[in-house]
Amino acid sequence: MSIAALAVSHHMILVKNVAYLAVSGLDFTDRMLPVLSNAVAHISSSGIVKESDAILILRNAVEEELGQPRIEHPRYAEALRFAKEMLAADLLPA
Repeated sequence: MSIAALAVSHHMILVKNVAYLAVSGLDFTDRMLPVLSNAVAHISSSGIVKESDAILILRNAVEEELGQPRIEHPRYAEALRFAKEMLAADLLPA
């Protein structure tokens, strides 16, 4: 497993944890931005991928998680879709 893939795997755990907070009824939007921003910074700082590639890799990982059949709660899926939209729209702080 490459360093970038390992970093993506690590940060997806954090993204999914924030999404699970949404299931509990907590507002996830203010928590998701810093998690995604830090994830992109960490993945791209590995020196293996550029920031744009880190965003793409992370967005693909979120899409993959959204495609899992075990997603049962609509708030979890909503939080993941929100993360995907933030990554696609380049809404992350620099």
